Amino acid sequence: MATTDKYDRQLRLWGASGQRALGSTLVVLVGSSACGTETLKNLVLPGVGSFLVLDDDDDDDGAASTSNGDGVVTVQLAEQEVPPSLLKFASPTANFFLPPSSSSADSSISTMMSKAAMACTLLSELNPDAIGFHSTVPSLSAVNFAALLQSLTTNPPITTSTSHKLLVISADQPPHITLPLSHACHSLSIPMVHVRSYGLLGYVRIQTAPPYHCIVESKPSHRIPDLRLSAWPLFDGLRHVHDGISNLDGMEDSKEHSHVPYVVILLQALEKWRGTVSAPFHPDPKLRPRYPETFAEKEEYRKVVRSMAINLNNEVNFEEALQNAHLVWADGRLGEETKVVLDRVREEEFWTDAIKSEMEEDENDGGSNSSSNNSSGVVPVHVLHFQLMVLALKRFLKENDEYPPLEGTIPDMTADTKTFVALQEAYQQQAEMDRAKFDALVSTLLEECHQKANGCDVRVTKPTDDEIVTFCKNTRYIRILETRPLYAEYKEQDPSSPIISTLAKSNIFTSPSNPNFDEIQSYGRDDLNASTMDPYVDDPIQTPMLWWIALRACDAFYDRHEHYPGKHDQALALEADATEVYKLMVEVVGNLGLKECDFIKVYLLDEAKGKNLAREVVRYDEAEIHSIAAVLGGVASQEAVKLITGQYVPFDDTYVYNGIASTAGVYRF
Repeated sequence: MATTDKYDRQLRLWGASGQRALGSTLVVLVGSSACGTETLKNLVLPGVGSFLVLDDDDDDDGAASTSNGDGVVTVQLAEQEVPPSLLKFASPTANFFLPPSSSSADSSISTMMSKAAMACTLLSELNPDAIGFHSTVPSLSAVNFAALLQSLTTNPPITTSTSHKLLVISADQPPHITLPLSHACHSLSIPMVHVRSYGLLGYVRIQTAPPYHCIVESKPSHRIPDLRLSAWPLFDGLRHVHDGISNLDGMEDSKEHSHVPYVVILLQALEKWRGTVSAPFHPDPKLRPRYPETFAEKEEYRKVVRSMAINLNNEVNFEEALQNAHLVWADGRLGEETKVVLDRVREEEFWTDAIKSEMEEDENDGGSNSSSNNSSGVVPVHVLHFQLMVLALKRFLKENDEYPPLEGTIPDMTADTKTFVALQEAYQQQAEMDRAKFDALVSTLLEECHQKANGCDVRVTKPTDDEIVTFCKNTRYIRILETRPLYAEYKEQDPSSPIISTLAKSNIFTSPSNPNFDEIQSYGRDDLNASTMDPYVDDPIQTPMLWWIALRACDAFYDRHEHYPGKHDQALALEADATEVYKLMVEVVGNLGLKECDFIKVYLLDEAKGKNLAREVVRYDEAEIHSIAAVLGGVASQEAVKLITGQYVPFDDTYVYNGIASTAGVYRF
């Protein structure tokens, strides 16, 4: 269908709320590599609000710097018109968004414009709705990322009527830049995506903003209809529709018989089945009657459904009833994954996070801007909204036999129009009643919060009606995702790295990381050990985990030599680099707790096989291949959209791509 809305197709994926979230986000790209520009391209096209490209001028080509040398960054708007020279590529280049620096045909343009400026200008051309900014610094290692991100939070380069979010993308940056950036993002509760392309290999690492990433619309691939057939007693609207349809056994009209919705068929079959078991229907509404439990009872129930059909092959509604018979005994209460969310959110912690302390009140009176949503140690407002609704959900469950608010939608089913509309209205009306109860609980919690504040301001306000409706429709599938901060994880993987001792002087590793770091790491180690039992079938040596260990060893090599292996192309130098990379791979394996895994012993700790892996990554010499970067950029941008919109579940926590065998895997390192 034709439409004037250029975002129509993606709106069907993440809806108007997701598009608004995307349009109010400022994406900060650190590094204008092929991976970085590909990732940003895939965010500019769907309509990200604004973006900033930050890079240094390591080519020393005379481009003007926009830093004053003390770590303070000056942001500039993208060029309004693209210079024609930018559209001419005199020779092949690893990054399609940047002309080759060695081109002599138009060397003047690379002299006038920095890499960040050129990338920003060309990316801005893709979508006029996305406002681009750029900044060039003498060295990224000298940038005070905490100050930069705090400044972008409190004083964004573009002012809008709505609040804005920040998302940071680190593209192909070495550890001495990535780790301080990771620490700054974690301290300011800003999500970060680290994307890396290295020859034919690469990976994407997600770092969620503390305390965790909230997911209301997880949109599972298989969503069980919320029909409440196993709830007792049935809610009034459903009972009324059920009672309004005569008994199927006495229905003579075959057309009418074949248009009874399967919901009613299952309920009538349930009553009939109860008459055949030892504990039949009990008239006392306080006592829950029997439901099929064992395999034999479930098969007997299905036989009852079949027996009620006049001609099973010609009655689609009975076929639907058999396909959905499991809904009669399926528990409509919350699953284990959702219970994890409920257990994580506690009232006392919520009161502490939601109420401003007297010290903060004094600072605000003195003109301090510490009330920012992204100030260090302050839980973001959108997380407080999520926690508030989770707490309301916990109270709702206590009052409703542990059943969440009804979703209020029913799937398509064979039925006459009158009965289907009546059934639909019954579910919608009950859902509205549940939402009204839920809304009242939210208001009660807010009142308690203000009472506990004792005159102090609170950081949380009541969620909008749309937010409450969305939450109630998705209560069975709410999720949280918490990853370890990259800087803290790095220390565990390579504690002897020189970069660790260097960064320790700035107290990066002594400041708090995740309060649940040890628990998350323990689960991660268990998952990682389990992953070794699922190697790449066609050729186990191509298992992505092995190549990530090799890439991790390359970073360790950089920490010790300030350049990546393979810089010198003499045979002896390359072999020496491969030998050292292999030793570092063995160290990483030990720090990951994988030395006793049979798979690792065979394919990595075996020196001949392990050294072949090392030689391959040394051969790359940190080469940047745009086709590999395009794959990784697509994955990184997809995960970035999930982090921005709070929809779908991002992977946890590292995606590794092996372009040699065109295979990939997700691991928790």
